[in-house]
Formats: sequence, structure tokens, C-alpha cells
Amino acid sequence: MKFFSVFILAILSILCMPLIASTTNYDETLTKIETLQHSDLPAAINLIKTIESEFGAMSRLQQGRVLLFKGAASIYSGQYQTAIELLGQAEALLKDSEMLFSAYSYEATAYIALRHFNDAFIAMGKSLGLIERIEDTNLKRASYLRLASLYSAMGISEEVATYATKALALASESDVKDICGARLYLSVHQLEIASYAQAFDEFKSTRSYCESSGYPLIANIALKGMGESSLRLNEPQLAISYLLDSLKGYESFNFELEINSVHELLSEAYLLLQDSTKAELHAQYVMNLVDDSSNTELKHGASGVLAKIYAQKQQFEQAYEYSRKEQHYNQLIFDESRMKTLAYQAAKFNADEQAREINLLNKERELYIAQQMVKEREYTNMLMFITILVGGLFFLAILLVVGNLQKRRFMRMAKMDALTGVLNRGAGQDLGENMFVQAAARGGDYCVILFDLDHFKRINDSYGHGTGDWALKKVVEVLKPHIRNGDVFARIGGEEFALFLPYANEAKGLDVAEQCRSRIEAIDTHLSGHKFTITASFGVSGMTKDDLSLDPLLHRADMALYAAKSNGRNCVSCYQDALMCDKRVTNLTSELARQP
Repeated sequence: MKFFSVFILAILSILCMPLIASTTNYDETLTKIETLQHSDLPAAINLIKTIESEFGAMSRLQQGRVLLFKGAASIYSGQYQTAIELLGQAEALLKDSEMLFSAYSYEATAYIALRHFNDAFIAMGKSLGLIERIEDTNLKRASYLRLASLYSAMGISEEVATYATKALALASESDVKDICGARLYLSVHQLEIASYAQAFDEFKSTRSYCESSGYPLIANIALKGMGESSLRLNEPQLAISYLLDSLKGYESFNFELEINSVHELLSEAYLLLQDSTKAELHAQYVMNLVDDSSNTELKHGASGVLAKIYAQKQQFEQAYEYSRKEQHYNQLIFDESRMKTLAYQAAKFNADEQAREINLLNKERELYIAQQMVKEREYTNMLMFITILVGGLFFLAILLVVGNLQKRRFMRMAKMDALTGVLNRGAGQDLGENMFVQAAARGGDYCVILFDLDHFKRINDSYGHGTGDWALKKVVEVLKPHIRNGDVFARIGGEEFALFLPYANEAKGLDVAEQCRSRIEAIDTHLSGHKFTITASFGVSGMTKDDLSLDPLLHRADMALYAAKSNGRNCVSCYQDALMCDKRVTNLTSELARQP
């Protein structure tokens, strides 16, 4: 009879398959399930149930997706072994890299919950291997988020921040879901490194963003994070408000693991408020949970709360019993932490090295326990010595760096003119001399330009020294962008400047001087608050074969500058012009001497 019933059912299924395929769009339904998993988990589970009867009519890919969603739902409800079995079946049906990555990631999550850390790292290794084959930015971003989630579950906080930051860097403004996830993991990272104030701010920002973007589950997780951060900041009343709201949200999603976690946090918060009745109620809720590895940390916290409550009530026998349980769970947590560390290190080495290391650690376990107190004392002393040594070295390094920076700063200040920002006379002349030697050694030309602002004293007397300073700075500002990188610009007196032009002949110097003269004359002075004209006289001298240093060029340029001033100012004069001017002055003097 049983075989007959099965046979009829099979016949009916075969007859109905074309009708089902033609009336049901499985891909649309599966996409809707994927969306609901992030916003309304019970609705997603119900929708999965509606299509389970048509499983045989689906393609292999669609069947794999159904198994993948069921595996994820099993994780949310705490059925981790069931989830692993479903995900294993899904892997055999899926070929797409994204789907496989999801299956491996969920599988690693289930193994972590069961404390099978080696298996978790194997699954994570498969996930990492798939990332290299993913070229699509969206898939790669989602992959980074999954890895951040797994490393968070393993307690490896630095890796959480690394992969969450990578995911956030790949997200655009439209990738709201992934931005929510990345910001959540960065908030969790701050909580794990005990930066509670920063964690609260980031959880608050994440909650606001995700809630307004239509991701209530992530927003609720962030709300719980706000509650835990407030609790760690010793603000229990505020923490309770956030935690109770998050508990309602988790109950709507039937997220058992997080519901249990909130109850444990509430027990701690109520104990801080000295509300022992409510603290005991929430703690007992946690203690009544199944005594498996996924509840170890929660029961450790709850048993500690109950021990304190019964000690306050002077019920010392019960207080002692819960204190023993707290120590028991603490030992389990310690062992689990060591197991995580070993698994993480083992994932970086080959299987032989892994086996050797684990065997060695097991052999040293008894010795480690026996010598723990001695080693802790030695470790404390060594840590203190290293801290002092590193601190001293760090302090000395800071002193050296600051001293070097100050030295460079003072050297730079000694070379620069404080008002205009160009080189002062000493630094400019030294650099000009060095460039002269180099140019002369290579057989190149060299030119010196001296210029002086005309009637500068009149500007100071008429408009004040502030306006005079403005004029000097403005002249440098308009000339500096047009001077070659290899040229030297220096202020050598009050209103007197020098330009040293290596590898430039006198003709080039005259051209540069004329350009500078015209730019100075074109300065708009109304920004100074006064209306006046700035002009300058220029003297130019080029190198001759007899010049052995910069001094003769400076002398000839100075004579040329004097000639420019004698010729009515606001002009450019070279050394030859200066000689002619000097000759005319001499002739005029002689003629005046011969007159009666």
C-alpha cells in the first residue's frame, strides 16, 4: 500500500510538472525570498515552504538556491547541523561562483557556531579561493562583507576592519545594502577593540542609515550595538532602552541567537541598576537555554550575574553554585579562544605543520598549566621592561625627529627673507656663487640682474610701512611664477632684489629684466587700499671671460642699476649703457670746468 501511494504521488507529480512550470516563475519567487531574508525572515521562510512541494520541477540551479536559502534560514533559527547538511547538498547543485561563495560562507558560519573552527577555516579558504575568480565589483564587494562577518564571528577584529573597509571602498551610493553591512562591521570592530564611545556613534549612524534605507534587520543589530556600547560606557538605563527595542525587533525575525544575547545584556544592565528581580529574570532565561557551545559566552555572563544577585541576597550556597558555573564557562571560553587562535594559525600553514604544532601544544599543555602563575609573573615583568624600553626609544626617536625638524626649520628661516619669502642676501649670494662656479666650469653663460623699486621711501612716507611691505610682497608674487626653476631670486636690501641666471647671456638677461619691469609696472595697487604706481629700475650684467667670481658681475650690475636710475628710472640698463652714461657725466663735468 505504501509503495502504491508513492507511485500515485509520483505519477501525479509528473503530470503536474508542466503545469507548475508554466504557471510558476521560480526565479522571481527565489529573488523575492532573497530580498525578504534581509527584511522579513518569517515571510521568507513561509515563501520557501510554498514552493517546497514543487522542488522536483525546478532546475538544478533553482534547487540549489532553495537549499541555500533553507540553509541560511536554519542558521537564523540556530539549527546549525541541519544548515550544514542543506548547504552541502546545495554545493553539489550550484556552479555559479557567487552562489558557491554564499554556500561556503554560510557553511563557515554554521561551523563557527558549532565551534568546529578547523572546518570553518576550510570553508573560508574555499570562499577566499573564489574571490580571485570574481571580476564583478558587486560580487567582490559582497564577498568581502561575508569574510568580514566570518572573521567577526572568529574574533579576529583586525581582519573584520580590513575586509569591511575593502567592501566600503567598492560601494557606490546606490549599494545601500552593502554599505549598511560594511558600516555595521566597522562599528562592531570599534566595540571589539573597546572603543565604546566611537562604537556607539558608529552604531547610531549605521542604524539611522539602514533604517531609512529599508533594512530593518541590520538597523536592529545596530540598535543592539548601541545598547551594548552604552552598557560598556556604564550607562545602564540608556542601554536597557535600546536593548528592549532591539529585542522586539529580533523577536519579529525569530533570530534566536541574538534574542538570547540581548537577554544576557539586559541581565547585566538591570544588575547595574540594582534591579535584581529583572536581572534574575533575564539571566535565568539564558541559563534555561540548551547547554551547547553557541550559548557558552551567554551563560558565562548570566551565571556571573546570578552569582552576584544571590550573594547580595546572602543566599551563599546558590551564589557559590553559580560562581562555579561561571568558572566552568570561563574555562570553556578560554579553551575556545585558544582553539580559534590555533585554527587561525593552522590555516596559514600546511597540514603537516598544523599537525606538528597542535601535537606540540597538547604536550606542553600540562606544563603550561603548572607554570602558569610563574609565567604570568615573568610575562608581566618582561612586558613592563619592554614597555619602558620601547617607550624610551620612542621618546628618543620623537626628540630626534622634532630636533631635526626644528633644525631644518631654523636653517630654512635663516636662508629666507621673512617678509617676501625669497632668499635673503647671504643665502642668495652663496647659491648664486655656487651656480656661477658650475656654469663657468662647463663653459656656460651667466647673467646677474639687480633691480630697485623706484621712490620706495616716498611710498612708505605717504602710505605707511604696511603699504610698503605690501608692495614688496606683491612684486615678489608677480615675478616668482615667471622665473625659471634653476634661477635664484633674492632680496639683497630694503627694496633691492637680485636675479642670478645661470646659462643665460646678457641679451637673455635684458629680456627677462624688461619682462619683470613691465609686470611690476602693471601691478594693480588698489587692493592695498591706496592708489599709486610701482616701478623699478634694472641693471643687467653678463659674464666675461675674465670673471673668476660673482663679485665683478654684481659690481657691473650695480653700475648698470645706477645708470638706469640716472636715465629717469623705470627702465632697464646693461653694463655697456652704464659706461656710456658715466662717460657723458665725465664729459659734462669737464665742459663745466672749462667755462669761465
